Amino acid sequence: MAKISKRTLVKIIVCALLIGGIVVFVRDWNGVRLLAVSPEILKYRRVIQKHAATHQLDWRLITALIVQESGFNEYAVSPAGAKGLMQLMPKTAKELGVTDPFEAHQSIAGATRYLRSLYDLYPESSHPNRIRIALASYNGGRGHIKDAQKIAKHREHKSHEWECLSKNLSLLTEKDKKLHAEIWKSGVPPHGYFRGYQETRQYVKKVMGYYDRLCYFSDIVRRVKSVVSL
Repeated sequence: MAKISKRTLVKIIVCALLIGGIVVFVRDWNGVRLLAVSPEILKYRRVIQKHAATHQLDWRLITALIVQESGFNEYAVSPAGAKGLMQLMPKTAKELGVTDPFEAHQSIAGATRYLRSLYDLYPESSHPNRIRIALASYNGGRGHIKDAQKIAKHREHKSHEWECLSKNLSLLTEKDKKLHAEIWKSGVPPHGYFRGYQETRQYVKKVMGYYDRLCYFSDIVRRVKSVVSL
């Protein structure tokens, strides 16, 4: 086990106390959860940073994704069968070449590459919108997002903006058969009805909430380090 220098330990303690105080003061429950998993974040940080840099993504976004997906439980298994830190479904894991989803390095590498591929599907969107739409695709499936974009275009909405697109996700249920008949000859969305649209909306909101907090806390850590180094 690598030894931590006294100077580094002081920095960690100061940062933890400062962040902890802010979290308690403002009742920031996203911050509370991040503080709870901070040892795991430190444990996997270098691996996350490595793969995030390879695919030109912010490592804090990948970290936020892991917090939401598994809470950094590398042996997590969802009721639907998603596995590991990044909760990859067996089919997706196979397509990504991930042979063992419970092996943290493989899971992080494969899922980061997958998120980047989803991000690249939306070049017409601004960066903030691309992130959110990619996250929605990660959670709800690219097919449902594509169908929602089709509905948005039909209704002359901005299909490349998450705020507009998220509203159109709710129109992928059985109650909107009349609208579907106007768009598709079959009268049914090509990728089926999407009953989990509310979950996907909340998923994007939660991941972005963790991401915002991580950006904020990392800025605090940077400032504290600069003071301690004086």
